[in-house]
Formats: sequence, C-alpha cells, structure tokens
Amino acid sequence: MVMRNEQSSQQSFQRLLQKTVGIFLILSLHAALNPFHSILKAQNRSPRSNPTPVLKKSLSPQSSVLSPEAGDWEKLLLAQPNPERARETLRKLTAKPHLAGTPEDYETAVYVRDEMRKAGIKADLVEYYAWLPYPKSRLVQMVAPERFTCALTEPVLKEDKDSATRQAVPTYSAYSPSGDVTAEVVYANYGMPADYKELERLKIDVKGKIVLVRYGGGYRGVKAKVAEEHGAAGVLIYSDPKDDGFVRGDMYPRGPFRPDSAVQRGSINYIFQYPGDPLTPNQPATKDAARIKPEAAAPLPRIPCQPLSYKDAQPILGQIQGPNVPDAWQGGLPLAYHVGPGPAKVHLKLEMDYQIRKIWNVIGTLTGSTAPDEWVLLGNHRDAWVYGAVDPSSGTTAMLEVVRSFGEMLKKGWKPQRTIIFGSWDGEEFGLIGSTEWVEEHRAELLQKAVVYLNVDSAVTGTNFGGAAVPSLWVMLREAAKTVQEASSGQTLHDNWMARNKDAIEIKFYDMGGGSDFAPFLNHTGIPAADFSLGGPYGVYHSTYDSFTWMEKFGDPKFTSHATMARFWGLVALRFADSPAIPLNTSEYAHELLRHVWDIDKEFKFSREKPDLTTLVMAATQLVVKTEAFERAGDTPATLAARNRVRRQFERAFLDESGLPGRSWFRHVVYASGQYSGYGAEIFSGLRHSLKTNNAADAKRAAEQLTAALQRAAEMVSK
Repeated sequence: MVMRNEQSSQQSFQRLLQKTVGIFLILSLHAALNPFHSILKAQNRSPRSNPTPVLKKSLSPQSSVLSPEAGDWEKLLLAQPNPERARETLRKLTAKPHLAGTPEDYETAVYVRDEMRKAGIKADLVEYYAWLPYPKSRLVQMVAPERFTCALTEPVLKEDKDSATRQAVPTYSAYSPSGDVTAEVVYANYGMPADYKELERLKIDVKGKIVLVRYGGGYRGVKAKVAEEHGAAGVLIYSDPKDDGFVRGDMYPRGPFRPDSAVQRGSINYIFQYPGDPLTPNQPATKDAARIKPEAAAPLPRIPCQPLSYKDAQPILGQIQGPNVPDAWQGGLPLAYHVGPGPAKVHLKLEMDYQIRKIWNVIGTLTGSTAPDEWVLLGNHRDAWVYGAVDPSSGTTAMLEVVRSFGEMLKKGWKPQRTIIFGSWDGEEFGLIGSTEWVEEHRAELLQKAVVYLNVDSAVTGTNFGGAAVPSLWVMLREAAKTVQEASSGQTLHDNWMARNKDAIEIKFYDMGGGSDFAPFLNHTGIPAADFSLGGPYGVYHSTYDSFTWMEKFGDPKFTSHATMARFWGLVALRFADSPAIPLNTSEYAHELLRHVWDIDKEFKFSREKPDLTTLVMAATQLVVKTEAFERAGDTPATLAARNRVRRQFERAFLDESGLPGRSWFRHVVYASGQYSGYGAEIFSGLRHSLKTNNAADAKRAAEQLTAALQRAAEMVSK
C-alpha cells in the first residue's frame, strides 16, 4: 500500500511539474523555482523607492552611530537616542511591579502618555474591560511516598534589592481554573503532542493523573491543552536547568541564567483558538460589550495548572519511578528521570479570583502632512508579570526613545508624510488583550489605512540582532540594518548578524507566528508586520528577577543596546512614513510563497488526504510573474498613488473572512501560529494542520482558500 501511494504521488508530482515547467519556460522564469532566488535577488536589488527628502543644511552626525549614506533627517533621528536617558526611563518603568489591571499598571500608562505629549505627540489612554484572573491561594504538596510542600515563592536576593518586593503577584498560571485534585504524577517531558505519543508507546496512560512537564518546546498553553485532551487531572510546569538554568551558565545573581527558585509565571490562555479577551471574541471589550459565559469561551483551560521552580520540582521528580525516560527527555537535575506513574502523588489545590478588570492602552498619534490616511504603526506592550525589565520594559524604553527622537525632529520643522501611530498595549501577558481589543475596535479603518505594523517586545537581552517579518519587508529591513551600527562592536546590525551566521548569504528573518502584539495586526487584519530585538543570554524570563539590576548587570550595562534598538526601529518607521513609494516588495513575497507551496507539496507527498495542488502551484507561479512585472514597472508621478494602494493592500489579499478551518479568528491564510505550537509560525496553517490530522475535507477547503488568496494578490498587482 505504501509503495502504491508513493508511485501515485510521484506520478501526480510529475504531472504537476510538467504543467508548471511549461509556464516557466514560456515566461523565462526558471529562477523562480529556485528557493534561494529571492535571497540572491535581494543582494543585488535596492528598494524601489525614491530617497527620503533631505534638509538643505547638513546636520552634524555622530559618526559612531551613523552611516554616511543616511539622509539629513535620518541623521538627526539617529543622533537622538540617548543611553543615559534610556537608563532613567527603564528605572522609572521598573520602579514597581505592574501587572495588568493594577494601580501600578495605570501609573506606567500615565507616564508613557505624558512622555509622548512632552514630545509633541497627541496621546490618550484607551480603556478596555477584560476577564483577568489573579491568584487567591495555591498549594502543591507531595503526599506520597514522602511529604513535601512546594514553596511556590521566589526568595529575596541580597544582590538585587528589587527582589524584596511584596507587590509581586504570586507565582501562578493565568487562566488556570480553580481546582482541588490529588493524583499520581507522570513526567511527560515538554508536554507536547509528540511526547504523549511516546508515552503511548511506553503504554503510560495520563488519564486522571497530574502531569509534570518542563518549560520549552512550545507555548505553555499548548502544554495545558494537550494534557487536557489526554484526560489529565492537572498540570505542573517547571523550569528545568537544562533549558535556562545552571546547565546553560552561571545562575543569577552571579550570571544571567535562572536560579533554582525562580518561577516562570505566564498565561495558559489558548491563544491559538483566539487571542484577546476570552469573553468578547471578534469585538472590543468595552465596558458595555456583550460577553459570552466563561464556560463557553474556547480559550479557557479546564484543568488546574501551576508553575514551579526546579528547586520545587526536584523532590517530586526524585520520587517518580517507572521506566527510565528516553534520552532526549533527561533534564539537567542530578537524578535519573523516570516517567511514572507514581509512586509520587501530589495534592494540587488552586483558588483563582476571576473578574472583569480595567486595562489601559496608550495611543499616540503623529498625523501625516500629505498622506494622513496612510498609517505606520509601532507597538510594544507595557504590562509585566513583575518588573519586566526585559519583557517588556526594554521595548517600552526603546519606543519612548523613538518618540523623543521624532519630537526633536518636530522642533526642527520635520513633519511625517504619513501618519505615525504608537501603541503602548496593556494585558499582553494575559493573551495579547490590549492590542487585540484595539484592532477589533478599529479593524475597518485599519483594513483601509494601515501600511505596516512594527513590533518590539523584549527589545534587549544583549547585542545580537535578529527578527521576524513578512517577506515584503525583507529588503527594506536589510537596508536599514546596513545603516545602524551596534555600539559595542562598531559593526552595522547587518554585519553583526552575518558574523554570527557565516554560512548565510543574507540576513534571514524568521516567519511570523504568534505570541506577541503583531498577531492581531497580521493574523486577523492582514497588515504587513515585523518584530525585532537585540538578544543575548537570558534566564529570568517572567520571574521577579527580570529586574533593573539584571539589566544593568547583564543585559545592557551601558544601555547602548536600548539606544541602538531605538535607532533601528525609528529609522524603519521614518522610511515607511516618508518614502514616496511605500517600501514593501511584492515579488519577494511571491517568491517565498512559491517556495512554501513546493515545500508543502513535498512534505505531504505520501498523504492520501492531500488535495490536488496543481491549481495552487499555478496560482503561486502566476503571482511570481505578476509581481515581477509590477516591480519592474517602477513608479512615476502619475502612477505612484495607485501603486502605493497596491502595496498597502497586497497583504490583505491573503485574508479569508471565514477564517482558517476550525479557527475563524485567524483570517490570514499564509501566516498563523500553529494549533500545537502556540507561538511558533505554521505556514499555510489551515492546510498543514488539516493534513497532519488527516482531515481531507478541511484540507480541500484550505487549499481552495490559499489558491483564491494568491489569485486575488495576482489580480491586485495586475491592475
């Protein structure tokens, strides 16, 4: 049967190839079949846009941060970000823990609003009312074969005065239900679908058990969901030192990695169903919004879940017996790991306080002088589990440096051609709430006016440049990376990346998945998006120790990386705001889509559920042809406005208003997070997931959605 399927697939593939090769020969586009073609083209092609208008009088640049090719307005912008000012900003933002919905969170919103206003930018608070849980009581106690009560706390470190706070929210998993269960424990590695298949192979049943899993390998909400699907009674998620603790390097406060008592808080909201407020899907969570009942909300977990430190997890792991774990499951603690079940038995008791709570976005607007109805959007979330010096306050600090840089330019007479909108989002840590609610409220306008969304979340943990972006941004981002220098090395960000990726031909940007505030803009509204950062060793994620002291000691001691990120972010925003031609490249996108079509055809070549993809391949091929012609045509004064409309709307062609099969909120048929990856991108998620789950009907529908989207995009660039 396998051989027959293989022969049939090969014959189908050969017929597919014969049809498409004919088209390529006729149109002389052999290179389009090469998956590296888009990268090679990018090396030899500059963005098709006119240079930014410059001032008549040159300004004195700071040679340490500027490239001589930068225009005068760009030089003025890039000269503004100030490391010492960034240090002061981060200290203010991290003065108190500021969990979403708390008075301290409101204080940060007012501070960000006032800083925008000082820079000459119109800024206001925008309120939403979201279903947010806080913890009331938590108990994790091993009751057999020995008794041990988990501390569930993070001790004070004398080297970090901020760790003494009493305002930190207790360690918990947001959106866990209340619950009281006692059961034997099964260790399930990372708790992802493949791990449960391995347990099935070992004939281990988790039904009615408490599953102990380690962080890593995927979003924590997926771990809760998969455990729920397999009938587990509860979930414990711990941080293993192999993943972000002493196995990686020195622990905080001696080094940047997770100490034994640090706990990763976090939401387990099923954002792969839909992000945002769980009770108001597809509509903004305003004060008087109609709300569904919590029991009807698809993103809410149904079994209790609690995070642990590895100090608390070790005694439990030490009492689990049964088979030894597969080699890949062995963590970094000094004991042999076993899968169980038991004899370790744990009592897990949680009580949560669920309420509708007010959160506060800050929206700053700098209205465009010639194209006010074309919007360039920048965003970063502001709420943190505790202090959030890295996540997200490094990003908020960088954004305020961008704001101040534009403020200095305004004083010199500059006005943006397009409107620039800054979003300081609240409630991101609970499930992208502030950004999602704002997008849902303004979706009709965004569909017409948005040009691009530029996101920075955890901006700084070191000096290593990287990011994710849709393909239409690649050329522009690479050019910007060649302009901005990384302060500690003196290299441009482009050379910084290339030095760490010696086999690469050009900077590679990751695919856009989920897990940060770009998701509602891209996945729900079809707005081209990017997300970038300067990375380094970081082991205190979502703990009390993600503090100003950690940043000052390890992440960015001189705060030059905060200034560098502000320069890059601001430069990209400026080029989008002021370039006569919107710097989005449609042919880069088309070539990447064609490569993905070939990849999925190859990946599932033996699948009996795979629909005939001939029409999809033809549509992808046609899109390459049409976008190449569009880019070659160039802009003239008579055509610029119309061609900019095409560039602005091109991403919207990939929206299907009915949504992906089984996930109607996700309307972008190319980019989405996977249902079992959580944050990770799953290209062509509707088709890919349907094929993985052997759902022929959904696979056929998803292939039709994709084909129609590519045809819409080709028609759009042909007008």
